[in-house]
Amino acid sequence: MLDRGETTQAGAEESEPQVLDMRLVPAALGCWVATIVAVTVGWVAGLVLAVVAVVVAIGLWVVLLWAMAHRRERWRVVAVAGLATMLLGAGFGAAGAWREHHVQAHPLRESFGRSVNVVAVVSDDAKPMRAGTFGGQRRWIVRAELREFGKGPAWTQAGGSVVVLAEGAGWAGLSPGQVVRFRAQASEPNRADLTIATLQAAETPELIGVPPWWQQLAASVRGNLVEASAEALPPAAAGLLPALVVGDTASLSGEVREAFEIAGLQHLCVVSGANFTILLTALLALTRLLTAGPRASAAAAAGVVVLFVVIARPDPSVLRAAVMGSVTVLALLTGRRKQALPALCAAVIGLLAVAPQLAVSAGFALSVLATAGLILLAPSWADWLRARGWWRAPAEIVAVAAAAFVVTVPLMVALSGRVSLVAIVANALVAPVVGLITVIGAVGAVVACVWGDAAVWVLWCARPPMWWLLGVADRAAAVPGATVTVPGGAVAGLVATAIVIVVVAGLRWSHTRRLLAVVALGVSIVLLPVRFLQPGWPPSGWVLAMCDIGQGDGLALSVAPGAAIVIDVGPDPRPIRACLDRLDITHIPLLVLTHPHADHINGLAGALRGRTVDAIATAPGELRTAIARTCAAATRNVGEPPTRLPHQPEVSGSRRQPTAPQIHPVGVTPSDPRQADPDPRPTDIGGIAGPVQPATTAGWSASSAPSVGDKCPSGTPGEMMARGEGRPVGQAVTQGDSHGHGEDANGAERVAELAGAAGIPLMELFAGHEMVFGTVELRVLAPSREVPTSLAADEANDRSLVVRARTSAGTILFTGDIEAEAQGRVARGGDIRADILKVPHHGSRTTTPEFLRAVGPRLALVSAGKGNTFGHPHPTVTQALATLGTTVARTDLDGDVLVVGTAADLRTVTSRRRGATSRGCRRVGGRP
Repeated sequence: MLDRGETTQAGAEESEPQVLDMRLVPAALGCWVATIVAVTVGWVAGLVLAVVAVVVAIGLWVVLLWAMAHRRERWRVVAVAGLATMLLGAGFGAAGAWREHHVQAHPLRESFGRSVNVVAVVSDDAKPMRAGTFGGQRRWIVRAELREFGKGPAWTQAGGSVVVLAEGAGWAGLSPGQVVRFRAQASEPNRADLTIATLQAAETPELIGVPPWWQQLAASVRGNLVEASAEALPPAAAGLLPALVVGDTASLSGEVREAFEIAGLQHLCVVSGANFTILLTALLALTRLLTAGPRASAAAAAGVVVLFVVIARPDPSVLRAAVMGSVTVLALLTGRRKQALPALCAAVIGLLAVAPQLAVSAGFALSVLATAGLILLAPSWADWLRARGWWRAPAEIVAVAAAAFVVTVPLMVALSGRVSLVAIVANALVAPVVGLITVIGAVGAVVACVWGDAAVWVLWCARPPMWWLLGVADRAAAVPGATVTVPGGAVAGLVATAIVIVVVAGLRWSHTRRLLAVVALGVSIVLLPVRFLQPGWPPSGWVLAMCDIGQGDGLALSVAPGAAIVIDVGPDPRPIRACLDRLDITHIPLLVLTHPHADHINGLAGALRGRTVDAIATAPGELRTAIARTCAAATRNVGEPPTRLPHQPEVSGSRRQPTAPQIHPVGVTPSDPRQADPDPRPTDIGGIAGPVQPATTAGWSASSAPSVGDKCPSGTPGEMMARGEGRPVGQAVTQGDSHGHGEDANGAERVAELAGAAGIPLMELFAGHEMVFGTVELRVLAPSREVPTSLAADEANDRSLVVRARTSAGTILFTGDIEAEAQGRVARGGDIRADILKVPHHGSRTTTPEFLRAVGPRLALVSAGKGNTFGHPHPTVTQALATLGTTVARTDLDGDVLVVGTAADLRTVTSRRRGATSRGCRRVGGRP
């Protein structure tokens, strides 16, 4: 405890205003700018900048001599700071120019556009590419250090950083330090960050030797943590904990990742200065409790930093996080910003000297800005809140969250054009548990290396804080208008910077604070009800909804209040979930996935969330291989049955007791099943739905739907795969042709996993099936019941389910992504006229005018992402529809589109009016 004298001294130091030591700030900024110029503009620009800096330094040296001779102290300080800035800037500019010249003169650049054999050392874990794909294997970004390359007998030894773009499971599990050999096509790097080349890998890598022992140790610790987390925590939390503790995002689900991005919590999922700050703070508190001396505490802290850097991968980003975390601890423990700011500037200069590529790293800039905000803004804001009656802990939490948001928002605007409006609140709410989770996870990781069962018990303690963290992220991301889209780019970033400076400066005066509060309140009162609450949505009597889910398809066909048939679910879970929530859909009697491409099936988890689903339907053969693999995996592990499959988020959707529609082929009624074909019913797929019941209904009973985690039924493909017998599907379909998905990224397997977890039967539909849902009748027009001999991803569009619905608004034709060949088959198969057409393949040029004339729609619906790079819808398609006199509704222009009315009085209601932000309504065939 402090005695009275110490307390008085501490209080005096706390109340004494601190003058920030900013002498190193110009030097740090000069080094940063010089490195950016040399790396991005070119080595010549770097040299020119270095020469100019030397000339300016000579002039400042003269000024310094003059100031010393005339005893001008202020001029002397300015001259010394400027001289140091110019000399360091010249040095960093010359060093950056040398590095950039080395990149430009690298011999590998002579092989651009050609295929070469490469030997390289992996330098970081493989990262999945976020760009959506239409089927195919997941693509990975792997950073590596080049060792040698060549073709035939001619090999060249050369170093340098390369980026490998690859696909397949063979790249996903590579550990840093692993030497690999592979064939690739070399090309120009996508970014100017001292990368030598981008390598498009053409094959699975050949492993040479083993990684160094410290990388093997790190991989072992990370693997043990992942395994213990999977046993101790629910799936969503189990995938998140390794990301929070050591930055391992391999098990992080896409839905959790997106929720964190929307809520402004994405910085928690990577190794950042916060990890080191929390661990060092906990360690120093422990050493103080044990009455350890300063030297012992410093040694322990250094050891923890080194160990954590090894486990989290010693790449430049982790080194940056270690340094920034250490600076933050210095600021928090000393309470003296005067010491912390020079330490931050020195850290920036040192890191840029070691790794110049950090100068153009967004993560580095965000980390530096956040740390600067913690040093410069957070203490004074916390004091301001405490002076107005706030308790110390909440005042500091809110001040830190607000400061980090304010200083980083201009860069976020420039990079992404998105601003999270809930970031401050979300970060403040999760701040009390982040440190606890990090400490529990770190202790669990250490214990897991010695005793796995004990680690499970340790990590079990993280359940309550993880529940809170995931709950805050989920609810914050679900807030209407949680993020706003603004213009991006450098100019937008500069404008945002100016606004932030004006607002922060203006908040120093009470009159400005009151004015800003009144303006914010007025804007909220006017815009919130109109923009976010959406009163009167959906309008009563809506028949069909086309959800604005980005570049993909997601439609809902109303069959009863709160119930709808869902046809495709888009590329991401959250948009389809939000759309169905806005429509008040709680029950889905049938969910149709027209074909297994990412833009139609990857949002399945969002559609299931909070809704009951009776069945999921696909075209013949699309999921059989996926189910065979899933069942086989469960069967092999039957001794230790998993609660859920690995990497699978929690799904709250479930299957209701039989309220299923009656399903039968054309001309066959439920009362006369003997007139049907030998097997007229939709095919329930073994291993998920179990055997179908002997009737013309779907046979969806609770007892006939074992979950994916159960042992596969006898005689199913999954059972044969588990025993190593036969082919996973029929002899006609090879495993290699199953959509072209990798084992770890198979969208079809994902559907099987989610359906099994929620107990939802999977079934196959084909031409001839009819279904009745109240007043809505569905008829399947394509494809045929035969399973194709190939299920290749590039052929999936023409395997789409084509369904025609008879509704109160007229006939609706759902076409999936069928292209010209399949369109011709469907048109030749009979009358396909419809009042409403869901335009195939997002309106791509593969839609033929002949098909559009055969349908002759009054209303055409085009689901395409705003500003998509595919050019959807294609002008030839929209022109052909205009020639037919068809009204066209588009999600990229209209947002959500609802079809209301009757066939005689058909209207569309949209969530936004073209060219404005308010809702639009227009009559089909007439004027708005």
